[in-house]
Amino acid sequence: MRALTSLIAMMLLSACGDSKFADMPQAELQDRYYECENASSLSPGAAITCDNIRRECDRRADELGRKVCF
Repeated sequence: MRALTSLIAMMLLSACGDSKFADMPQAELQDRYYECENASSLSPGAAITCDNIRRECDRRADELGRKVCF
């Protein structure tokens, strides 16, 4: 139960405020995106991080009008 509560709290906190990935350099964001896409399995925390990285890639793509993460 404690783990579930922690996971829910982490998810809620990760959804609040500006993305910590907004200031990440493009090259680092692409590297992290590539790692997420090629991971064979992810822990719950890593899955949340990868979801946030994907969202930042989508946000930048919308802003620039082209795909930014490959």
